[in-house]
Amino acid sequence: MWLADQDARHESARTERAAKLLAHFDFSGRLGPNNYASVSLAQQTKFQEDFREQLEAVVARLSTYKDRDSNAWLSPDDLLPPRPARGPYQPGADLRVFVSEAYRKSRALVPAWLGQRGWMEFPAHRVVAGEAGIAHELVHVLFPNGNRMLAEGLAIYLQNKLFPAIPVFPNFACPMEALVADFLRTRYPSSPSHALWNMDLDALEKISTPDKLRLRIGTNVMGGTAFDLASPPDEEKAIYAIVGALVEFLLENPIGDDLLSESNFGSLYNATPLRPLERDSGIPDRWQRCYQGNGRSYSFTELGLLWKTYMHFILFRGTSAEFATPIPEDFAQISAVANLCEKLDHMVGRQAAPEPRANKRKTKFKARSASDSRRWPEGVRKKSGSNARRGGRLAALVAQRQ
Repeated sequence: MWLADQDARHESARTERAAKLLAHFDFSGRLGPNNYASVSLAQQTKFQEDFREQLEAVVARLSTYKDRDSNAWLSPDDLLPPRPARGPYQPGADLRVFVSEAYRKSRALVPAWLGQRGWMEFPAHRVVAGEAGIAHELVHVLFPNGNRMLAEGLAIYLQNKLFPAIPVFPNFACPMEALVADFLRTRYPSSPSHALWNMDLDALEKISTPDKLRLRIGTNVMGGTAFDLASPPDEEKAIYAIVGALVEFLLENPIGDDLLSESNFGSLYNATPLRPLERDSGIPDRWQRCYQGNGRSYSFTELGLLWKTYMHFILFRGTSAEFATPIPEDFAQISAVANLCEKLDHMVGRQAAPEPRANKRKTKFKARSASDSRRWPEGVRKKSGSNARRGGRLAALVAQRQ
Protein backbone atom coordinates (compact mmCIF):
# COMPACT_ATOMS: atom_id res chain seq x y z
CA MET A 1 0.00 0.00 0.00
CA TRP A 2 1.42 3.36 -1.06
CA LEU A 3 0.28 6.68 0.25
CA ALA A 4 1.13 10.01 -1.26
CA ASP A 5 0.45 13.61 -0.40
CA GLN A 6 -1.91 15.64 -2.50
CA ASP A 7 1.03 17.01 -4.50
CA ALA A 8 1.56 13.56 -6.08
CA ARG A 9 0.33 12.87 -9.61
CA HIS A 10 -3.40 12.09 -9.58
CA GLU A 11 -3.24 10.03 -12.74
CA SER A 12 -0.83 7.46 -11.27
CA ALA A 13 -3.15 6.92 -8.33
CA ARG A 14 -6.08 6.32 -10.68
CA THR A 15 -4.27 3.77 -12.88
CA GLU A 16 -2.78 1.68 -10.07
CA ARG A 17 -5.55 1.64 -7.47
CA ALA A 18 -4.52 -1.74 -6.10
CA ALA A 19 -1.18 -0.35 -4.98
CA LYS A 20 -1.83 3.34 -4.50
CA LEU A 21 -4.23 5.60 -2.70
CA LEU A 22 -3.78 9.30 -2.77
CA ALA A 23 -4.06 10.90 0.68
CA HIS A 24 -4.06 14.52 1.75
CA PHE A 25 -3.37 15.35 5.41
CA ASP A 26 -4.50 18.64 6.89
CA PHE A 27 -3.22 19.58 10.35
CA SER A 28 -4.55 23.14 10.44
CA GLY A 29 -5.68 24.60 13.74
CA ARG A 30 -7.16 27.95 14.65
CA LEU A 31 -6.92 30.24 17.65
CA GLY A 32 -9.21 33.20 17.13
CA PRO A 33 -8.29 34.75 13.77
CA ASN A 34 -4.88 33.01 13.71
CA ASN A 35 -4.06 29.71 12.00
CA TYR A 36 -1.47 27.30 13.36
CA ALA A 37 -0.52 23.62 13.23
CA SER A 38 -2.82 21.56 15.46
CA VAL A 39 0.03 19.14 16.29
CA SER A 40 3.81 19.39 16.06
CA LEU A 41 5.78 18.40 12.97
CA ALA A 42 7.08 15.29 14.73
CA GLN A 43 3.53 14.32 15.69
CA GLN A 44 2.38 14.87 12.13
CA THR A 45 5.07 12.51 10.86
CA LYS A 46 4.22 9.90 13.47
CA PHE A 47 0.50 10.09 12.68
CA GLN A 48 1.12 9.64 8.95
CA GLU A 49 3.36 6.63 9.65
CA ASP A 50 0.68 5.11 11.90
CA PHE A 51 -1.94 5.84 9.27
CA ARG A 52 0.04 3.99 6.60
CA GLU A 53 0.63 1.01 8.89
CA GLN A 54 -3.00 0.70 9.90
CA LEU A 55 -4.26 1.18 6.35
CA GLU A 56 -2.09 -1.68 5.15
CA ALA A 57 -3.30 -3.91 8.00
CA VAL A 58 -6.99 -3.13 7.44
CA VAL A 59 -6.77 -3.72 3.68
CA ALA A 60 -4.90 -6.99 4.21
CA ARG A 61 -7.45 -8.28 6.71
CA LEU A 62 -10.56 -7.24 4.77
CA SER A 63 -9.20 -8.73 1.56
CA THR A 64 -8.38 -12.00 3.37
CA TYR A 65 -11.92 -12.57 4.65
CA LYS A 66 -14.25 -14.43 2.25
CA ASP A 67 -18.04 -14.48 2.03
CA ARG A 68 -20.31 -17.48 1.37
CA ASP A 69 -19.50 -17.25 -2.36
CA SER A 70 -15.73 -17.23 -1.67
CA ASN A 71 -15.44 -13.59 -2.70
CA ALA A 72 -13.15 -11.30 -0.73
CA TRP A 73 -14.96 -8.85 1.52
CA LEU A 74 -12.82 -6.10 0.00
CA SER A 75 -11.15 -6.43 -3.38
CA PRO A 76 -7.55 -5.14 -3.31
CA ASP A 77 -8.12 -4.11 -6.93
CA ASP A 78 -11.03 -1.85 -6.06
CA LEU A 79 -10.45 -0.30 -2.64
CA LEU A 80 -12.55 2.80 -3.22
CA PRO A 81 -14.96 3.97 -5.90
CA PRO A 82 -13.68 6.61 -8.34
CA ARG A 83 -13.56 10.14 -6.98
CA PRO A 84 -16.59 12.25 -7.93
CA ALA A 85 -15.91 14.29 -11.06
CA ARG A 86 -19.02 16.43 -10.76
CA GLY A 87 -21.28 17.81 -8.06
CA PRO A 88 -20.50 19.86 -4.95
CA TYR A 89 -17.86 17.44 -3.60
CA GLN A 90 -14.91 16.86 -5.95
CA PRO A 91 -11.96 15.82 -3.76
CA GLY A 92 -8.42 16.02 -5.04
CA ALA A 93 -7.43 12.88 -3.09
CA ASP A 94 -8.92 9.49 -2.22
CA LEU A 95 -8.45 10.14 1.48
CA ARG A 96 -8.80 13.61 2.98
CA VAL A 97 -7.55 13.38 6.56
CA PHE A 98 -8.13 16.29 8.93
CA VAL A 99 -6.60 16.65 12.41
CA SER A 100 -7.87 19.57 14.47
CA GLU A 101 -8.88 20.61 17.97
CA ALA A 102 -12.25 21.53 16.44
CA TYR A 103 -13.29 17.86 16.39
CA ARG A 104 -14.75 16.28 19.50
CA LYS A 105 -14.50 12.74 18.14
CA SER A 106 -13.24 10.87 15.10
CA ARG A 107 -15.60 10.59 12.13
CA ALA A 108 -15.66 8.92 8.72
CA LEU A 109 -18.91 6.95 8.47
CA VAL A 110 -21.33 9.88 8.59
CA PRO A 111 -19.31 11.86 6.01
CA ALA A 112 -19.46 8.77 3.75
CA TRP A 113 -23.25 8.69 4.15
CA LEU A 114 -23.34 12.38 3.24
CA GLY A 115 -21.56 11.58 -0.04
CA GLN A 116 -18.03 12.43 1.11
CA ARG A 117 -16.46 8.99 1.31
CA GLY A 118 -12.79 9.29 2.23
CA TRP A 119 -13.32 12.37 4.43
CA MET A 120 -11.82 11.58 7.88
CA GLU A 121 -11.72 13.69 11.02
CA PHE A 122 -9.52 13.12 14.07
CA PRO A 123 -9.37 15.20 17.28
CA ALA A 124 -5.91 16.72 17.78
CA HIS A 125 -5.78 15.66 21.45
CA ARG A 126 -6.33 12.01 20.47
CA VAL A 127 -3.54 12.19 17.91
CA VAL A 128 -1.13 13.71 20.43
CA ALA A 129 -2.00 11.03 23.00
CA GLY A 130 -1.62 8.21 20.47
CA GLU A 131 -5.28 7.28 20.90
CA ALA A 132 -6.64 8.02 17.43
CA GLY A 133 -8.87 5.22 16.13
CA ILE A 134 -7.27 5.16 12.70
CA ALA A 135 -8.12 1.55 11.81
CA HIS A 136 -11.68 2.06 13.06
CA GLU A 137 -12.27 5.01 10.72
CA LEU A 138 -10.50 3.29 7.83
CA VAL A 139 -12.99 0.41 8.07
CA HIS A 140 -15.76 3.00 7.72
CA VAL A 141 -14.10 4.40 4.59
CA LEU A 142 -13.14 1.13 2.89
CA PHE A 143 -16.05 -1.07 4.01
CA PRO A 144 -18.98 1.08 5.20
CA ASN A 145 -22.42 -0.29 5.91
CA GLY A 146 -26.00 0.92 5.92
CA ASN A 147 -26.67 -0.93 9.19
CA ARG A 148 -25.17 1.17 11.99
CA MET A 149 -24.78 -1.73 14.42
CA LEU A 150 -22.81 -3.78 11.88
CA ALA A 151 -20.76 -0.81 10.69
CA GLU A 152 -19.64 0.18 14.18
CA GLY A 153 -19.31 -3.37 15.45
CA LEU A 154 -16.92 -4.41 12.68
CA ALA A 155 -14.87 -1.20 12.97
CA ILE A 156 -14.52 -1.68 16.74
CA TYR A 157 -13.65 -5.34 16.33
CA LEU A 158 -10.94 -4.83 13.69
CA GLN A 159 -9.36 -1.89 15.53
CA ASN A 160 -9.07 -4.06 18.63
CA LYS A 161 -8.10 -7.21 16.73
CA LEU A 162 -5.36 -5.65 14.60
CA PHE A 163 -3.99 -3.14 17.13
CA PRO A 164 -4.96 -4.39 20.61
CA ALA A 165 -2.29 -2.34 22.39
CA ILE A 166 -3.52 1.03 21.11
CA PRO A 167 -5.91 2.56 23.68
CA VAL A 168 -8.81 3.81 21.58
CA PHE A 169 -12.53 4.34 22.15
CA PRO A 170 -14.58 2.53 23.36
CA ASN A 171 -12.52 -0.13 25.15
CA PHE A 172 -9.07 1.56 25.35
CA ALA A 173 -7.21 -1.75 24.99
CA CYS A 174 -9.43 -3.59 27.51
CA PRO A 175 -11.43 -6.73 26.58
CA MET A 176 -14.92 -5.92 25.32
CA GLU A 177 -16.46 -8.29 27.84
CA ALA A 178 -14.86 -6.30 30.67
CA LEU A 179 -16.51 -3.08 29.53
CA VAL A 180 -19.91 -4.74 29.22
CA ALA A 181 -19.51 -6.26 32.69
CA ASP A 182 -18.47 -2.95 34.25
CA PHE A 183 -21.41 -1.15 32.66
CA LEU A 184 -23.97 -3.73 33.78
CA ARG A 185 -22.67 -3.90 37.34
CA THR A 186 -22.40 -0.12 37.66
CA ARG A 187 -25.70 0.89 36.05
CA TYR A 188 -27.70 -2.09 37.36
CA PRO A 189 -25.97 -3.10 40.63
CA SER A 190 -28.95 -5.00 42.03
CA SER A 191 -29.41 -7.28 39.01
CA PRO A 192 -26.81 -6.92 36.26
CA SER A 193 -27.63 -10.32 34.78
CA HIS A 194 -31.29 -9.36 34.32
CA ALA A 195 -30.17 -6.19 32.55
CA LEU A 196 -28.15 -8.31 30.11
CA TRP A 197 -31.16 -10.45 29.26
CA ASN A 198 -33.46 -7.42 28.96
CA MET A 199 -31.34 -5.76 26.26
CA ASP A 200 -33.48 -5.13 23.19
CA LEU A 201 -30.92 -6.20 20.59
CA ASP A 202 -33.55 -6.54 17.88
CA ALA A 203 -34.28 -2.81 18.00
CA LEU A 204 -30.55 -2.03 18.06
CA GLU A 205 -30.07 -4.08 14.89
CA LYS A 206 -32.71 -2.06 13.03
CA ILE A 207 -30.85 1.27 13.32
CA SER A 208 -29.59 2.56 10.00
CA THR A 209 -26.61 4.72 9.22
CA PRO A 210 -26.26 7.65 9.97
CA ASP A 211 -28.54 7.52 13.05
CA LYS A 212 -27.04 7.23 16.51
CA LEU A 213 -26.94 3.84 18.16
CA ARG A 214 -29.44 3.51 20.98
CA LEU A 215 -30.29 0.58 23.22
CA ARG A 216 -33.33 -0.15 25.36
CA ILE A 217 -32.82 -2.15 28.54
CA GLY A 218 -36.18 -2.73 30.13
CA THR A 219 -37.80 0.71 30.20
CA ASN A 220 -34.49 2.59 30.05
CA VAL A 221 -33.39 3.92 26.66
CA MET A 222 -29.72 4.82 26.17
CA GLY A 223 -28.05 6.66 23.35
CA GLY A 224 -29.12 9.27 20.86
CA THR A 225 -31.53 9.55 17.96
CA ALA A 226 -30.47 12.00 15.26
CA PHE A 227 -26.97 11.62 13.79
CA ASP A 228 -26.05 15.22 14.63
CA LEU A 229 -26.90 15.05 18.34
CA ALA A 230 -24.38 13.87 20.92
CA SER A 231 -25.14 10.98 23.29
CA PRO A 232 -24.07 10.91 26.95
CA PRO A 233 -20.44 9.68 26.88
CA ASP A 234 -20.93 6.77 29.30
CA GLU A 235 -23.96 5.50 27.39
CA GLU A 236 -22.26 5.81 24.02
CA LYS A 237 -19.21 3.96 25.32
CA ALA A 238 -21.37 1.14 26.69
CA ILE A 239 -23.38 0.72 23.49
CA TYR A 240 -20.24 0.67 21.35
CA ALA A 241 -18.69 -1.94 23.65
CA ILE A 242 -21.83 -4.07 23.33
CA VAL A 243 -21.91 -3.99 19.52
CA GLY A 244 -18.16 -4.63 19.43
CA ALA A 245 -18.57 -7.65 21.71
CA LEU A 246 -21.47 -8.93 19.60
CA VAL A 247 -19.53 -8.75 16.32
CA GLU A 248 -16.52 -10.33 18.03
CA PHE A 249 -18.80 -13.19 19.07
CA LEU A 250 -20.12 -13.64 15.52
CA LEU A 251 -16.65 -13.63 13.95
CA GLU A 252 -14.58 -15.54 16.51
CA ASN A 253 -17.20 -18.20 17.31
CA PRO A 254 -16.27 -18.91 20.95
CA ILE A 255 -19.14 -21.41 21.28
CA GLY A 256 -17.95 -23.76 18.52
CA ASP A 257 -20.99 -23.40 16.23
CA ASP A 258 -20.19 -23.90 12.56
CA LEU A 259 -22.77 -21.31 11.49
CA LEU A 260 -20.85 -18.55 13.28
CA SER A 261 -18.32 -18.03 10.51
CA GLU A 262 -16.53 -15.21 8.76
CA SER A 263 -18.13 -16.22 5.45
CA ASN A 264 -21.67 -15.99 6.82
CA PHE A 265 -20.94 -12.65 8.46
CA GLY A 266 -19.40 -11.33 5.25
CA SER A 267 -22.46 -12.23 3.20
CA LEU A 268 -24.71 -10.64 5.79
CA TYR A 269 -22.60 -7.47 5.89
CA ASN A 270 -22.65 -7.14 2.11
CA ALA A 271 -26.47 -7.35 2.13
CA THR A 272 -26.66 -3.77 3.49
CA PRO A 273 -24.15 -1.64 1.58
CA LEU A 274 -23.97 2.04 2.44
CA ARG A 275 -25.77 4.27 -0.07
CA PRO A 276 -25.34 8.02 0.39
CA LEU A 277 -28.39 9.80 1.77
CA GLU A 278 -30.39 6.55 2.03
CA ARG A 279 -31.43 4.92 5.29
CA ASP A 280 -31.61 1.13 4.98
CA SER A 281 -30.62 -1.19 7.83
CA GLY A 282 -31.74 -4.31 5.95
CA ILE A 283 -34.68 -6.69 6.07
CA PRO A 284 -34.78 -9.07 9.06
CA ASP A 285 -34.88 -12.34 7.12
CA ARG A 286 -31.46 -11.71 5.57
CA TRP A 287 -29.94 -13.13 8.77
CA GLN A 288 -31.59 -16.51 8.17
CA ARG A 289 -30.53 -16.51 4.53
CA CYS A 290 -26.90 -15.86 5.46
CA TYR A 291 -26.67 -17.86 8.69
CA GLN A 292 -27.77 -21.25 7.41
CA GLY A 293 -26.26 -24.61 6.66
CA ASN A 294 -26.71 -28.34 7.28
CA GLY A 295 -30.45 -27.96 7.74
CA ARG A 296 -30.17 -25.19 10.33
CA SER A 297 -30.54 -21.43 10.28
CA TYR A 298 -30.44 -18.53 12.73
CA SER A 299 -32.45 -15.34 12.88
CA PHE A 300 -30.87 -12.33 14.55
CA THR A 301 -33.14 -12.88 17.57
CA GLU A 302 -31.71 -16.37 17.96
CA LEU A 303 -28.13 -15.20 17.56
CA GLY A 304 -28.84 -12.55 20.19
CA LEU A 305 -29.97 -15.27 22.59
CA LEU A 306 -26.76 -17.22 21.95
CA TRP A 307 -24.66 -14.11 22.61
CA LYS A 308 -26.53 -13.35 25.84
CA THR A 309 -26.07 -16.95 26.97
CA TYR A 310 -22.35 -16.77 26.25
CA MET A 311 -22.00 -13.41 28.01
CA HIS A 312 -23.97 -14.64 31.03
CA PHE A 313 -21.74 -17.67 31.20
CA ILE A 314 -18.47 -15.74 31.34
CA LEU A 315 -19.78 -12.85 33.47
CA PHE A 316 -22.18 -14.35 35.98
CA ARG A 317 -21.85 -18.11 36.27
CA GLY A 318 -18.86 -17.95 38.61
CA THR A 319 -15.86 -20.24 38.84
CA SER A 320 -18.08 -23.10 40.05
CA ALA A 321 -21.64 -24.09 39.25
CA GLU A 322 -22.55 -23.96 42.93
CA PHE A 323 -22.18 -20.16 43.10
CA ALA A 324 -23.48 -19.37 39.62
CA THR A 325 -26.02 -16.61 39.07
CA PRO A 326 -28.97 -18.34 37.39
CA ILE A 327 -30.30 -17.24 34.05
CA PRO A 328 -33.74 -15.59 34.42
CA GLU A 329 -36.32 -18.38 34.33
CA ASP A 330 -38.19 -17.10 31.27
CA PHE A 331 -35.00 -17.38 29.24
CA ALA A 332 -33.58 -20.49 30.94
CA GLN A 333 -36.62 -22.45 29.76
CA ILE A 334 -35.76 -21.78 26.10
CA SER A 335 -34.18 -24.98 24.82
CA ALA A 336 -31.41 -23.24 22.85
CA VAL A 337 -30.31 -21.28 25.92
CA ALA A 338 -30.32 -24.35 28.17
CA ASN A 339 -28.49 -26.46 25.59
CA LEU A 340 -25.79 -23.86 25.07
CA CYS A 341 -25.27 -23.59 28.83
CA GLU A 342 -24.69 -27.33 29.00
CA LYS A 343 -22.33 -27.15 26.06
CA LEU A 344 -20.28 -24.32 27.59
CA ASP A 345 -20.09 -26.13 30.92
CA HIS A 346 -18.81 -29.18 29.07
CA MET A 347 -16.25 -27.09 27.17
CA VAL A 348 -14.70 -25.83 30.41
CA GLY A 349 -14.95 -29.26 32.00
CA ARG A 350 -17.37 -28.66 34.85
CA GLN A 351 -20.79 -29.90 35.88
CA ALA A 352 -23.70 -27.84 34.65
CA ALA A 353 -25.37 -25.39 37.00
CA PRO A 354 -28.90 -26.26 38.17
CA GLU A 355 -30.84 -23.99 35.79
CA PRO A 356 -34.66 -24.32 35.63
CA ARG A 357 -35.33 -26.93 32.96
CA ALA A 358 -38.98 -27.94 33.35
CA ASN A 359 -41.61 -27.17 30.72
CA LYS A 360 -39.22 -25.84 28.10
CA ARG A 361 -40.88 -23.60 25.55
CA LYS A 362 -40.96 -24.89 22.02
CA THR A 363 -39.50 -22.15 19.89
CA LYS A 364 -38.84 -21.61 16.20
CA PHE A 365 -35.19 -21.81 17.19
CA LYS A 366 -35.65 -25.48 18.05
CA ALA A 367 -38.02 -26.23 15.19
CA ARG A 368 -35.52 -25.11 12.55
CA SER A 369 -32.96 -27.65 13.72
CA ALA A 370 -32.90 -30.59 11.33
CA SER A 371 -30.94 -32.77 13.75
CA ASP A 372 -29.73 -32.92 17.32
CA SER A 373 -26.18 -31.98 16.31
CA ARG A 374 -26.57 -28.51 17.82
CA ARG A 375 -26.96 -30.03 21.27
CA TRP A 376 -23.80 -32.12 21.28
CA PRO A 377 -21.54 -31.40 18.29
CA GLU A 378 -18.91 -34.04 17.67
CA GLY A 379 -16.09 -31.61 18.40
CA VAL A 380 -17.53 -30.84 21.83
CA ARG A 381 -18.25 -34.47 22.69
CA LYS A 382 -14.62 -35.39 22.12
CA LYS A 383 -13.36 -32.05 23.47
CA SER A 384 -10.55 -31.92 20.96
CA GLY A 385 -9.01 -29.44 18.56
CA SER A 386 -10.54 -25.98 18.34
CA ASN A 387 -13.26 -26.69 20.92
CA ALA A 388 -10.67 -27.65 23.50
CA ARG A 389 -8.89 -24.35 22.86
CA ARG A 390 -12.19 -22.49 23.14
CA GLY A 391 -12.83 -24.26 26.43
CA GLY A 392 -9.52 -23.01 27.80
CA ARG A 393 -10.30 -19.46 26.72
CA LEU A 394 -13.78 -19.68 28.26
CA ALA A 395 -12.37 -20.85 31.57
CA ALA A 396 -9.86 -17.98 31.57
CA LEU A 397 -12.56 -15.42 30.77
CA VAL A 398 -14.84 -16.74 33.51
CA ALA A 399 -12.02 -16.48 36.04
CA GLN A 400 -11.09 -12.93 34.95
CA ARG A 401 -14.63 -11.58 35.10
CA GLN A 402 -15.41 -12.77 38.65
